[in-house]
This record gives sequence, C-alpha cells and structure tokens, in this order.
Amino acid sequence: MGMGKALWDRDEAVKDLYARASGITGSDLAAVSFEGPAEELGKDVTAQLAVYVCNEAHRMAAAGMGILPDVVTGYSLGFYSALVAAGCMDFGEGLTAVRVAGETAMAVSSAMPGTMGAVIGLGLAEVEKACADASDAGGVWVSNVNAARQVLISGSAAGVSRAVEAANGMGALSAYALNMGAAYHSPMMEEASVSFASHVGKMSFQRPSVPLMSYLDAGYLDEPGDIAETVATQISRRALWKDTVQRLVADGVTRFIEAGPGSALTRMVRWVDRSVETVSMESLIDV
Repeated sequence: MGMGKALWDRDEAVKDLYARASGITGSDLAAVSFEGPAEELGKDVTAQLAVYVCNEAHRMAAAGMGILPDVVTGYSLGFYSALVAAGCMDFGEGLTAVRVAGETAMAVSSAMPGTMGAVIGLGLAEVEKACADASDAGGVWVSNVNAARQVLISGSAAGVSRAVEAANGMGALSAYALNMGAAYHSPMMEEASVSFASHVGKMSFQRPSVPLMSYLDAGYLDEPGDIAETVATQISRRALWKDTVQRLVADGVTRFIEAGPGSALTRMVRWVDRSVETVSMESLIDV
C-alpha cells in the first residue's frame, strides 16, 4: 500500500489523474492504493488498475523532470503504460482495457483455475523439462523468461506445484508458487485472449511517436493493427523479457528508466545485462 502517495502529495496533476481514473472505474483508486485494505489491493484486477494509474503518475513525473523516452516497452501489464507513453492510445482507454482484460482473465480462471510459479537458478531448457515432467499432474508451461536463469511458469495449481517440485529436484536455487489468481501468459488464457479481442477491436490505436518494442518477441511495433493484435493476445503468450532487454541493448540503449512503483524491472534488467545503467523513478523522486 502507499504506491504513488509521494506523487499525489506534491502534484495537483496527479490528483487530477486519480480523480479521472476513479470516474472511469467507479472506485476510489487513490484510497485503495494509499490506504488499502490489503485484501482489496491484493485482488488481481484492483492491483492491475492501481499499478496502471501509478505508472502514468510516474511517467508524468518523469516528463516534468525533462526525462523523455527515446524508445519504450513494458512488461505484461506495463505494456499498456508503454502504449500511453508512445502516444498509441489515451490513458482512459487504456484504463478501461486493463479492467476488461483483468475481468476477462478472472472469469476464465474461475472456470479453469490457474496460478504461477518462479524458478531461479535453472536455464530455460531445464525449466521446460520440469514443466514437461509435471504435465501429468495438470497443464503447466514456461510463461515468462525474465533472465537466463530466472523463469516463471503458469498452469494449473497441481501442475505448477509438481513443476516446482521437479525444479527443486533438478537443483534450482529456488522454486516456489506465486500468489497469482490466473495462469497468465499461458495457453490456459487462450479463451481470455479470444474474448478480450472483441473489446480490443473497438479501441483506436495510433502509430507510436517513439519506437515501441513488444516484450513478446523483442520486435518493434509500428502499425496500429499489429499493436492491437499484441494487446489482444499478450495475456496468453509467453513474455520474453530477456530477449527484449538484449535487443534494446544491441540497438544502442544504455540507460533504462522504470516508470512505475517499485524497482522490480530495474533489477530484472540488471539480471540480463549489468553493463547498462538502470534507474527507477521512485529512486529519483525520493532524492
């Protein structure tokens, strides 16, 4: 709790942003973000909305400090924020999309429950094998490749549990289940992608004003149709963060700035390439 509070306290534009968000969603996202209760903020859809708004508040703060991006990308939910930063869509339209996508995923997960897990210290091929070895317990797949030896898995609770057990048996430094309400970035979310595509079809995307990279294939997106397809399908597709960071570095990016709460992505970039400079907006705001 408390994410975004420092910006709220000092910037009237951020207060206006949260007021706008509350008007769109019908819930007081400022109160939930700053005060909880933790049970409400812990719900997947509420947390996603709160993070999305906080991301935009940090982007606004960065712009106010003269920090403007030369290229943008986003990890999972953060891709919506990257689209706003690149001028591909309006903040309000993105907020509605986050809500609809989250609710769609929860509806699918209620009918076909799923969760996620993390494996630290094994390579991709080893984690793939752990998932294959666990498949008789229930579907489980690699969902997020964050770094060479930091991989997330998604699937049924039984499948994830068995894969975690297998990974630990293979010598993982750490493997454990995550407290997630759905099997994000896995085939279990295919139905959610299909359903969400009908909403995405009503959205209006613009060509990006700065280069926009997809975290699904480390490729640049320029055409509105390709952006729409990425938005519609990302919930069920594997996230290739390691490849994305490596591509950006190869293309000349030397400084990564994380616009959002915390510093998880800052650490993840460092796991991939320690030669680059990484900065979280929260650290700059606290200075």
